[in-house]
Amino acid sequence: MKQARRSMYLITLIFTLFMLQQFNLLGPAISHIESVPWWVYLVIAGILFSGYQAFTISKEEREVDEKWLEEQGEVYMKRIKAEKERRHSNEDPKAINH
Repeated sequence: MKQARRSMYLITLIFTLFMLQQFNLLGPAISHIESVPWWVYLVIAGILFSGYQAFTISKEEREVDEKWLEEQGEVYMKRIKAEKERRHSNEDPKAINH
């Protein structure tokens, strides 16, 4: 699914660039891009990479937290079950329940 989505984005980008070239709108954009210093692009790329990393790391941390919570929930449920079994086994079978 991810690969299909990425392919669709790439095809859309290529088609958009083609249309911009056909309507002579790409030339002015390229001349404007060439007038910006190279280090600005480096800063922008760093910002985009940092945002991507922050997003992926937060997603991974959320998955790890959910897994840990699930494991702790299972431990808690086992303790409750063991306590119920202990109480059930300690009941006096001859006692009258009211």
